[in-house]
Amino acid sequence: MYSTMTNELPSFIRVELEDLFKKISPLVKKNTRYVMFSIPIIIVSVLQLIFFLFTNSYTSNTLMLSSVYALMAAIGFALYHESKFIKRKMRSIQNLHIIERIKHSKYANDYQKDVYIKLIESQPNLSLQHFMRFLTEENQRKKIV
Repeated sequence: MYSTMTNELPSFIRVELEDLFKKISPLVKKNTRYVMFSIPIIIVSVLQLIFFLFTNSYTSNTLMLSSVYALMAAIGFALYHESKFIKRKMRSIQNLHIIERIKHSKYANDYQKDVYIKLIESQPNLSLQHFMRFLTEENQRKKIV
């Protein structure tokens, strides 16, 4: 997915995104594993709990199985919650990297840097778009100088 997404981007943006993705790639792998395991566990355990709820046979065996499925659901929800925490951590690492890159730019003036930093801090979900726009403007300034 990464390679097909970046093939259409200019090389100066691609290089910066590769640096960014190198920093967050371990967290992306961890997050993917957690989501891949949590969603099926949640679905299977909740469906089994619903099945046990609507069948009227309450024996010690079904009560024990329902407690096992409830434990599985709890583990699945815990993994899913952890994946959301990892996603927030990835977003903060991404924004910190982008802000540091903008601060250390040689070609952008201080006003332009402040504008982009404020944009990234106020709209963290759009930080990559703002960063790409910054890199484009920086590249244009590089060509002028």
